[in-house]
Amino acid sequence: MLINIVNLADATMLATYRWGLFGLLLCASIGVNAADSKLIYKCTTQEQVIFSQQPCPPDYTQHQLEYHYGLATETASQAPNNDPLLKILARKDLTEAQLRRWLETEIYRLQQEHSYLEILRTGELQKLQRESYWEHVAASAPAFLQKQRKINQHYDGLQQNNQQQLTRLQEYKLQLAE
Repeated sequence: MLINIVNLADATMLATYRWGLFGLLLCASIGVNAADSKLIYKCTTQEQVIFSQQPCPPDYTQHQLEYHYGLATETASQAPNNDPLLKILARKDLTEAQLRRWLETEIYRLQQEHSYLEILRTGELQKLQRESYWEHVAASAPAFLQKQRKINQHYDGLQQNNQQQLTRLQEYKLQLAE
């Protein structure tokens, strides 16, 4: 009888140990997934944009979107490829209608990206304003103005680059129409 009680106690401890280990592993995996869920990959190809929590396939360009404290940050995680217009023009199998459709799609995408960059700029400036409010820094303080200028310069550069590509594509579209 005493041996049965000892065996029962050992079995109970082993079961408790197993469930405890299972719970620990479950919590660890939930923690990893919660941390990874803030990182989203934006995979783009000629005609598709796919958002995924997994890295992009090799034939897609990859950007990482990170969501932190209500703000989204997008960074290119791969070196930018050659000019997409030159790649399209190098293809000889495209008809004029397909090329025109591609140009219209690319122009629309760049216009959307322009709007998206403005939203990101606004978010960064609002974040800076919230930080200055909670840290009791005046909006006219040199440190605040320097950070604000740095944010504006960064997004101005991105939008200028975007606008140059947009202008070039629109000019090419006009040449194609003639």
